[in-house]
Amino acid sequence: MINFNTSKSLNIVLANTNKALSEVLKSITPKELETLSKGKDLKSIVSTLLEQSTKDSSGDKKLLALLKENPTFKDLSSVSSSIKELYQTLQKEKNPLPLEKQLTSFLSNIKNISEVDLKTKIENSGLFLENKIKNLQTPQVALKSALSELTKVLDATKLANVETINRQLKELLASDMFKNISNKDLLTSLKSDLSSLTTLSKNTQNILEQFSQRLNSPVERQLQPNDVLFSKETKSLFDKINLLNKPESLYTQASAKELFSQDLKALLLKAQEEIKNSSSPNKMELLKQIDKLTLQIDYHQLLSQLSNATSLYIPYTWDALEDGNITIKSSKDDRFFTDIELNLKEYGSLKLRLGMFEKNQLNINISAQSKELKKILQENIGTLKRQLIGENIMPISIRFLDDTAPVTSAYNEYSQELNAGFEAKA
Repeated sequence: MINFNTSKSLNIVLANTNKALSEVLKSITPKELETLSKGKDLKSIVSTLLEQSTKDSSGDKKLLALLKENPTFKDLSSVSSSIKELYQTLQKEKNPLPLEKQLTSFLSNIKNISEVDLKTKIENSGLFLENKIKNLQTPQVALKSALSELTKVLDATKLANVETINRQLKELLASDMFKNISNKDLLTSLKSDLSSLTTLSKNTQNILEQFSQRLNSPVERQLQPNDVLFSKETKSLFDKINLLNKPESLYTQASAKELFSQDLKALLLKAQEEIKNSSSPNKMELLKQIDKLTLQIDYHQLLSQLSNATSLYIPYTWDALEDGNITIKSSKDDRFFTDIELNLKEYGSLKLRLGMFEKNQLNINISAQSKELKKILQENIGTLKRQLIGENIMPISIRFLDDTAPVTSAYNEYSQELNAGFEAKA
């Protein structure tokens, strides 16, 4: 299951205040509003709003309405169509760009959907790039944090003769190699040379080997089977440290490179610069398509920010789908809400409102434009219920709503208590 973060909002935008956005809204003229609604220079407007808009939502509703009614965004077509077009043009290139490989993963058929694949695609969809950059931890910081947790385990264990290991570990954490490491000092961390990281890794490994001997002692495990040292959490922590504790893994640039090699928006921006400086015969067409796709991602980012939700495009190909998006929210009491709005080629509009309660209690509201589709769905409700129960999800209520009546969002009544859906971290 995708991990939801209910402790804070999505924070896609890097700025810390929304005062600038409030001032813009206070001073904006009718002529400027008309310009915005007509979609002139939308990319620069979206970019500016993303930089300025954060916590203060005083003008968000007005902007949200303008955003949704903007004709340029309405005519952009679906993200999957834009990905297909860009992919087909990239295939004409003599020298393949890394972007082409990433686009291939987004072109997989929705019939092959899996939990792990969906989570990976959403995290790398480009919507969370700024958020991931903001939360990018240097590997040294992550190692320091994990080793600090390990000292707490050694402080809590009832096993004898661990004082030496614990003392060595605390001395290492207090040494010059760790003392100056912090997320605020990214530039210093980026300049960390490989020889010092190798020394750090060796010193850490020496302590880990001693710890491993105690961890794998059959005699002590038999005497104290429930000791914190032998818990799953400690084993997981030990494995995490082992993965981090390699000189090449501790190098921050390697960590950032991995982040940027997977994220769609990062690859689009990189490819844009490469193509600008190239002599490709498809140069103008590629730049046009990349600009369109990045604008669509910016749109979902801004929509998420202004609606206090997570607005997602569907990261799969689906022949029956004209366009569609998913909006996710969560409340402070661990309730999760999802709106799925699809425009199907054959059946028209299909809207689903889902509410998850008590971890696995599900309510579904369905509104279908096509009577034929509504009948098909009703005939297959039994199959849907069995599949949900098979995944330990209990369908408490599945209702079909009259598509002629206004449909209220599944979470409007909780709107004051809602957070954005989830936060992707590097």
